[in-house]
Amino acid sequence: MNYVGQLAGQVFVQVKELYRGLNPATLSGCIDVIVVRRPDGSLQCSPFHVRFGKMGVLRSREKVVDMEINGEPVDLHMKLGDNGEAFFVQETENDQVTF
Repeated sequence: MNYVGQLAGQVFVQVKELYRGLNPATLSGCIDVIVVRRPDGSLQCSPFHVRFGKMGVLRSREKVVDMEINGEPVDLHMKLGDNGEAFFVQETENDQVTF
């Protein structure tokens, strides 16, 4: 029985070290978006997040993300930050860019 406990402890330590060795900058991922039509006909969606790992995108500051909804391109774009996170760029009335 003691052997099983030691083995479980060793597995736990190995998994912990593997997780600790992961670099968040190399991870990619996103979350799903839920969109609902409100009674007034407008659409509202849940927050979402997109991140591209540095291994998949070189010079991320120069990249623009084109978006599709249900496989159809839409006139909506995002840019990538230094760490691969995608964000919307909105122009103001003064032609200034806000982040």
